[in-house]
Amino acid sequence: MKKHKSVTVALLVICSLAVATSASAFRDIKGAEQEKIVNSLQEKGIIQGISKDKFAPDQTLTYAQGVHLVVNAMNLQVMPDFTTGSFANIPASAWYAKAYRIAAQHQIPLSPDIDPSTRMTREQFANILYKAVIATGDYPTVRMYMNVADGKKLDQDSNEAIQFLLFTKIAKLDKYSNFSPDRKVTRMEAAEMVYHAIGFVQNHKPVEAAPENPAEPSDSVQQNGISMSIEKANDHQNKVTITRLQAPNPGYGIEVDHIDYVDDTNAVIYYKLTSPKPGEMNIQVITDTHTSTLVDKKYKVTLKEVKGTVTPPIGTSTLITK
Repeated sequence: MKKHKSVTVALLVICSLAVATSASAFRDIKGAEQEKIVNSLQEKGIIQGISKDKFAPDQTLTYAQGVHLVVNAMNLQVMPDFTTGSFANIPASAWYAKAYRIAAQHQIPLSPDIDPSTRMTREQFANILYKAVIATGDYPTVRMYMNVADGKKLDQDSNEAIQFLLFTKIAKLDKYSNFSPDRKVTRMEAAEMVYHAIGFVQNHKPVEAAPENPAEPSDSVQQNGISMSIEKANDHQNKVTITRLQAPNPGYGIEVDHIDYVDDTNAVIYYKLTSPKPGEMNIQVITDTHTSTLVDKKYKVTLKEVKGTVTPPIGTSTLITK
């Protein structure tokens, strides 16, 4: 009975990751930014406080809680036709067993030797979060090296994960440029990282292909290096932002050529890629360039490249250090 009670308390009070209540003001949250992050994740059902008015931002996460949080935040689902090995130290009835199985199915490495009740380090959390983000789609390869003062503490796999998280602004270094990989990750640190990871995934949705014309097959099904994000501009319009990812330098841009309103519910934005003007000098640094336009919110938007634009090789610059 005592063991059952402790498991229940751990599930309902310490973890508090399964079901969220309505957003409320937590007395122990520091600042408007943290409050925005916590309330946003709470509204999505990803996290909640340990009580009605306490979030416990400085409390550390267990390995089980970290895995459960990341799987939920990235909305990873069970793959019915995919089988995985069992974890000897995890009862099949454990509240986090499903999250472990989903993580393993999505190629997120979980050590079977780590006790789920062990407090998770920032390095361990960064590794599983990186793998979970990658599991949601294909994203640009990191080409900019961010200096991490305590980077020597990281192994090669962890270094790749942390470089990606820093490059995409999912994670950040402290004022001394340290990541502190061996320090235990807190609930607030984990919340901040998954919040920014969700934003990154949402802003880099795969570009939808425009419907093909049988008489003129579309060449825009594969749009290398282009992403699209949509956000509300006002009550009647959405702001559509098209991003050209990792151009060799800022001189390579992208512009909206025109918009074709196919019918009452579908619109195709035709874009064109631009190159540096003759004689124009640009710093050789991998750059994302953007263009935006407004579209009535009733339209489902897809993209298509204007014929005749030329896509220069992406990622031709040498490694840039910072």
